[in-house]
Amino acid sequence: MVDSSATRIDQIESWFRMHDDGEFSVLPPDPPSSQIGNFAIAPTIVYTTKQHCVARIKGLSQFGEPIATIGRYGLPVRCDLPLLRGSVQCPIFIGDCDPPDLMIFSWLREHLAIAWHGVNDQFLDIHGNRDLAWIRIKMSESESEASRLLQDLCPDYRQLLGPYCSSLLDAGFKIEVEGAIIDRSVATKC
Repeated sequence: MVDSSATRIDQIESWFRMHDDGEFSVLPPDPPSSQIGNFAIAPTIVYTTKQHCVARIKGLSQFGEPIATIGRYGLPVRCDLPLLRGSVQCPIFIGDCDPPDLMIFSWLREHLAIAWHGVNDQFLDIHGNRDLAWIRIKMSESESEASRLLQDLCPDYRQLLGPYCSSLLDAGFKIEVEGAIIDRSVATKC
């Protein structure tokens, strides 16, 4: 059982370093995270592992515009934290319904207040894609192994995801942002 923030941070960082396999990545701080927008005036700051998807995500305007984003794949870097702390309101996190992104969110949350706006039951409902079985992806071995640690490393992950997405993780599946926001009218034409 994880007792403190420092221990949780250490365990998440250690997991990423020990399992740097493409699903869990630790990239050097240089090059820096991708930044889009004016952080000085944006009421909404998004931290995401899927920056290329942010423009297609529905419902972001409810947080206030303009929106500035920090995008980075893998474990966050501490040098991004001051930008997130400078937010007028609580920054939001957008990521996949999978153990790596839940652990990234938990790492960030140990450093600052941040809200989950990643793939969950509500996210799927907003995008009209909850019933698409083909957007579910079988988790890798390292993700399946990490899912057993989520109760300690991100204790409220079931509340963040909702019952449907939690049951997918329990069954060994994940949903990535790209699948969750798929435009059904375009996807059915392929």
